[in-house]
Amino acid sequence: MTTFALFGLYFCLSVMAQGNTDGIKQLQKQMYDLYSSRRTPLEQFMDVTNRLKEATLKAGDTHLFYRTWSNQALFHANNQRRNKGLQIAKELQEYALNHDDKFGIFSGTYVTGCILSMMGNYEQARNTLKEAIDYQHEHFPQESLAAPYLELAKIEYAQTHPLRTIHYADLALKDPAIEPRHQLNALSLKCLAIADTANYKIGAKEYKARFNEVYAEREKVKEKLGRDGLYGPRVECWRLINNEEYEKALEQANKINSKLAQLEMKQMIYKRMGDYKNAYNVTRWHSKIRDSVNSARNGHLLMEMTSALDMGRVELEAKELRLRNQQMQLDHIADELKQKQLTEEALNLTLKNQKIELENAATQLKNDSLEVRNKNLKLSEYMSKMEAQQHAERTHHMMMLAGAFIAVLTIGYMAFYLYRRQRAAKRLQEAHRQLQVAYDQLEEHTIARERMASELRIARDIQMGMVPRVFPQHPHFDLYAMMEPAKAVGGDLYDFFLQDNKLYFCIGDVSGKGVPASMLMSVAVNLFRTFAKDGLQPEHIATKLNDALSADNESGMFVTMFIGIAHLETGRMDICNAGHNPPLIDGEYIEVEPNAPIGLWPELEYAGEHWNEMKGKTLLLYTDGLNEAENKRQEQYGDDRLQMQAKHLTHESAQQTIESLKKNVTHFVDGAEPSDDMTMLCLKLL
Repeated sequence: MTTFALFGLYFCLSVMAQGNTDGIKQLQKQMYDLYSSRRTPLEQFMDVTNRLKEATLKAGDTHLFYRTWSNQALFHANNQRRNKGLQIAKELQEYALNHDDKFGIFSGTYVTGCILSMMGNYEQARNTLKEAIDYQHEHFPQESLAAPYLELAKIEYAQTHPLRTIHYADLALKDPAIEPRHQLNALSLKCLAIADTANYKIGAKEYKARFNEVYAEREKVKEKLGRDGLYGPRVECWRLINNEEYEKALEQANKINSKLAQLEMKQMIYKRMGDYKNAYNVTRWHSKIRDSVNSARNGHLLMEMTSALDMGRVELEAKELRLRNQQMQLDHIADELKQKQLTEEALNLTLKNQKIELENAATQLKNDSLEVRNKNLKLSEYMSKMEAQQHAERTHHMMMLAGAFIAVLTIGYMAFYLYRRQRAAKRLQEAHRQLQVAYDQLEEHTIARERMASELRIARDIQMGMVPRVFPQHPHFDLYAMMEPAKAVGGDLYDFFLQDNKLYFCIGDVSGKGVPASMLMSVAVNLFRTFAKDGLQPEHIATKLNDALSADNESGMFVTMFIGIAHLETGRMDICNAGHNPPLIDGEYIEVEPNAPIGLWPELEYAGEHWNEMKGKTLLLYTDGLNEAENKRQEQYGDDRLQMQAKHLTHESAQQTIESLKKNVTHFVDGAEPSDDMTMLCLKLL
């Protein structure tokens, strides 16, 4: 080949390689652009990434091949298809194990940890990410570890562990190969962890210095990158809080993506400002949204578990169908082998018959030669024998070769048949084992769910037994109350008792619902009765309740209460409203002294007041499950409708007033699912 031809061949190969590289870069850019967009259709993303996987596999770029495959799993998980994401991560790991590719094994482990973190399985996610880090340290320490360390920092921040968050963020920042976007997120998480001052035993001056130092470094990275990260609005909000620019901080809080995080930040800002009314309102909304998010998350997890079981059942049925098809194919191959064996036996028999015929022909030829040519008898006899012997030898060689070929073919088919049958049996055993494990898990979940339902029924009976259900017939007052939890157990409460010719009574609403709210309700009722029996005034009862319930209140739960003492002889009524709904007297709303809810902030002094000449008047107390009850069109019962109904019932008895309001609300909601507990108390002094 000439030099000119060699040069032309080299030039063509270079152009083809360059074109292939440019195509991979273009597909890679499309992949990251589509991944960062929240409105990308699944089919479009999978089409681009599948073409990129095929191109990188042909080009031998295994790192980009596995990164593309990992992005497919994460894209499904980010779009609420976490089970599908885990399945893709598992397929990636199996492929990497079969090809003994260590980078692929690391990628599959890392992606699995990320998806488990999205599903809220933080403990398993933490262990999986640590396995990925150890594996990378062992096999390719030159690769960047910033991404898995940053994922661990996100897990610790989500679980409110600021010291661990800072530890993993520092490990990510120490990585010399860290990318700018990972560096920005690590510095953001470090700022937010430092801002959690409750976990730091340092002065305000030292805290601000540490925050400002990390914030300044973060701003440099942000300017270099040309955009902000996911945690940017939260960090900026903390900077404004530290500078006591609270109004700007409230505006910045509205830019936070998470509604729960937005409300938490606003609650803290209002507390710093001393605006306890807005802090209370934000806390109420936060509790409602948190309950709604938790309910939706539990429903979504149950749906994912059911989908996973259904998918496992479908896959098992598909595997059994494939096994049956393979068994039919093996039986067909066995029949073909048997038919070929019969054909070979018939061929052998034909060859033997031909050999006998040849021998007979040789004998006849010998006899003819003896008769015709007597002189050449011996020569003819030798020639005939030599020809017969040569022909017999050729025939024998052909038979030997044919027999050997048939034997090899038969042994090969039998070995292949036994190998496929053994593999099919193993797969069937593994499928049966996995199905048994799934059935066992389903049975355990069913037993646990039935046990929980039984325990909730017992808890409801205990809770309903804690509030008075028998209302005394007294000449000086008419009293009736009712409580209806939205769930099996609730957080509303009421109580009353007579002492020294005084009627002590209260009504309350615990933040949240379910078992935690019912536990706080039982504690509040017992403490009210204990403090009230000491003869304390309502404002002193509220102060002592707040001191007891705010101590070590890490969950942030609180109680709104209306506490009153009715003097039966004089008609005077002493009251204290601790963040509860305004009362109605003869169908009119009454403005009362505002106080904070009980249990949020310690060392508060509650203010009380009194009403004279309450004889002949009707006092109606209620929780927000009454006025905020919604129908199927999400319309609320409302304060105006409640006031109108209360005015019509001023001349009714206490029991008739409560039952009429309950009937009217039930007709209004028209079968809609209740969103909150509903409690009412009506008192008429005679």
